[in-house]
Amino acid sequence: MTNIEDFIVPWVRQSEPYSAKHMDFAWQHPDVVRLMSNENLLPPSQKVLDALLDASRLGNLYPDSGPQLRQRLGEMAGLTGENVVLGNGSTDVINFVIHTFVAPGDEVLIPVPTFAMYETRARISGGVPVLVPMTPDFYWDVDAMLAAVTPRIKLIFVCSPNNPTGNQIAEADLRRILALGIPTYFDEAYFELEDQPASHAGLIREYPHMIVGRTLSKAYGLAGFRVGYCLCEESLANYFNRVKIPWNVSLPALAAALAGVEDAVDSRAKRQNIVDGRNYLMEEINRMPGLRAYPSEGNFVLIDASALGKPSAEIVDAMIARGIFIRPMRGHHMAQGFVRVTAGTPEQNHQFIERFKAYIQDIK
Repeated sequence: MTNIEDFIVPWVRQSEPYSAKHMDFAWQHPDVVRLMSNENLLPPSQKVLDALLDASRLGNLYPDSGPQLRQRLGEMAGLTGENVVLGNGSTDVINFVIHTFVAPGDEVLIPVPTFAMYETRARISGGVPVLVPMTPDFYWDVDAMLAAVTPRIKLIFVCSPNNPTGNQIAEADLRRILALGIPTYFDEAYFELEDQPASHAGLIREYPHMIVGRTLSKAYGLAGFRVGYCLCEESLANYFNRVKIPWNVSLPALAAALAGVEDAVDSRAKRQNIVDGRNYLMEEINRMPGLRAYPSEGNFVLIDASALGKPSAEIVDAMIARGIFIRPMRGHHMAQGFVRVTAGTPEQNHQFIERFKAYIQDIK
């Protein structure tokens, strides 16, 4: 009898899927506050909902390639629509970028801890992740990254502000990496949320092998519509358009994204809610004896709760039992006791702090 596994390519058979169990759990338990996945907890604006409804009436038709949205996103970055390639979320963008550069056996340089999707998708493509630990204070060890470069490295990932640490890489260090001439995916998923938002997309003109990744999931709060994009030189955009699946962004998602980008009042309110929320969370956590909240310029806060002497998963389970879902960081190559909390609404942030305090009190 045929064993179907004999037909599966080795690198897929040997890989682990990116686990979405946390998301399934959250949808199955709507009573639990979902502060685990760096979502924007404020709902879409009325302008987005109106655009979504209008587009849905044309749902019998295939979408276009989003020229209006691409042009607007390009202009916002000081580029053009020809420099923009859309994806079904930034995960889709990461996937087609990897498939453009990485053949089975090629290596992908990834500083860790960082967004786990880089490593997962690299393995699925047959690539070999080369993981370079950050320094003890979670800054990029650029010397170690440069030392890890071999002719087999075909792609480098840098996320800034970095998920899950929340910090930015200095431009001088980024330039050291870009000077290698190796395709580099610079993930700016959170750049709109920086204390002083400043994109590095302009470096594309100087370093044509640089790809800047973006998403509308974070600052714009459109995670469920799945719209991400990358900024790159037109020659690279041409190759990415060959690799990506046609019509990878739906007609309603394109309409919702354009409306969200154009709704400046709503996006400012969403941004301010996140900035205020993360500052509140950092201040309150750092008042708790033995605990440390790392400065963040994302929509989340990394917490070193190792002083509690509990595994990360146990801390998360205890908080779920108290109605708050946060994220353990063991899967992000971090030590036990590290957890991450998303900045939610003021009420949700307050609930987390009060229930976290109660948990700490209970285990003393």
